[in-house]
Amino acid sequence: MTVRIDRQTAVWMFLVGATVLTAVLGLEQHGGSTAVGLALLVIAFVKVRLVALHFMEVRDAPLALRLLVEGYVVVTLVVLVVLRVAS
Repeated sequence: MTVRIDRQTAVWMFLVGATVLTAVLGLEQHGGSTAVGLALLVIAFVKVRLVALHFMEVRDAPLALRLLVEGYVVVTLVVLVVLRVAS
């Protein structure tokens, strides 16, 4: 018997794992570690990108929309990382 997992199910399983990892890292964060804060931000924006691409079907959208969404994810992540490191 062969078990086949489609793309959306695999992405969903990854998102669940990333959510559990985020919860564990967040609970273990004592004293506001910058490294942990940055890891949480990166995980969050990887999740945002995956949800947009796979569940909002931006992956198959016109190029302009996909570039807009990808740009939003990158720019917002960079701004938040700079703010986190500067604080």
